[in-house]
Amino acid sequence: MAFSENLDAYLVLKSAGGLADPGTYDGATPVAVLFDQAYLEQLGMSGTRPVALGKASVFPVAAVGKTLLIGSTTYTIKGREPVDDGAFVLLTLKA
Repeated sequence: MAFSENLDAYLVLKSAGGLADPGTYDGATPVAVLFDQAYLEQLGMSGTRPVALGKASVFPVAAVGKTLLIGSTTYTIKGREPVDDGAFVLLTLKA
């Protein structure tokens, strides 16, 4: 049985009443991602750890090293981890 869920239903932009942020992948491709810039404090060091959740079909393994523009900040994709069944991926980002 093939997976038939419409993944776009989870990535509705905030401007349309959803939770996703608009972005630009690799300088040209418009994308919708769930973006979080969580504050971390470990071993006496503090900072943020930006991450984005997106569709695996949009962010292939080759996405690591490419850019993701969110708002006015351009991030480099440092890591890509499949989430659950692999339809979505968690991208670790560096500004």
